[in-house]
Amino acid sequence: MKKFFAAIVALVVLMTAVALAAPPKYDTPYIGNSYRKTFHKRDCPSVIQMNHENQVPFKSVEEALNAGYSPCGNCKPWTPPRR
Repeated sequence: MKKFFAAIVALVVLMTAVALAAPPKYDTPYIGNSYRKTFHKRDCPSVIQMNHENQVPFKSVEEALNAGYSPCGNCKPWTPPRR
């Protein structure tokens, strides 16, 4: 019973965190994180967790790389999407 209750509490905490997460501040294909110096695809889960103050808009991968940002290892913004 304790494990079930702990699982329910964890689920509620996770759902609350997702509900409070803010969408990206900018409407560009790539969003950089000025704190970590990484850039992400707009729909990457890391962008949702990122503070708005740290978000930097990029129109292209080249623009982000030229600004000294590294690509995210999770969403891999340097590869084209699969069709």
